Amino acid sequence: MITGFNTDVKHGGRVFHVQTEDKGESNPKIESLIYVGGQILDSIRFDYSEKIVDGFDEALITQLMEDQHRRVIRDIKVGKYDEGDDASLDESLSKKTLDEVVLAYLNHSSAKEGMILVLEDEGQEFRSDSKVHLKLSAMSKNGNDPLSRVKIAVKILSVEQEPALITEGYTDGSGVFETAFSIPQLPAGTFTLTIDGEHADYEPADIKYLIRTS
Repeated sequence: MITGFNTDVKHGGRVFHVQTEDKGESNPKIESLIYVGGQILDSIRFDYSEKIVDGFDEALITQLMEDQHRRVIRDIKVGKYDEGDDASLDESLSKKTLDEVVLAYLNHSSAKEGMILVLEDEGQEFRSDSKVHLKLSAMSKNGNDPLSRVKIAVKILSVEQEPALITEGYTDGSGVFETAFSIPQLPAGTFTLTIDGEHADYEPADIKYLIRTS
């Protein structure tokens, strides 16, 4: 059995734990479980029996696991498991007058659309005094469309120091930003690597990761 993946994803004020594992050659399935507060929210299974007709390929199964794990994390970040549903929205709208519905629509349509940033390697760790290869995608929150020309700024934050800009740049035509940089030697304390994304037509977005100093 191949070692699985475990990732905590913060979204919408909740922490989702995603666990992806291989069930083994005798039960050729990749299973991803999504937990919130210790309870299983959803499970995703993929049968890969057709992939091993000519023999078990550990590298291939590992890649399939990683791809599924990444898709589940992306689903969480684009709001698939957000609380609330369309039924409650329809009920709310049914209680409004036509003028109120039109006004709500105009206000919503004039607002900027949300944007999300997703690291290619969601399980990546950041450590003091280390070299980092960073690759991320910027996409619209609602349409899941890649966004080009998003300004990306990577900073180190601390409660005791001013934010330090490490690197910056723009996403390409595929909505991808890739860079390499070094995290300096940091003293003991709490430091955060913050990745900010800005675009004139979208709400800004950011993701934060703890920097390990020991």
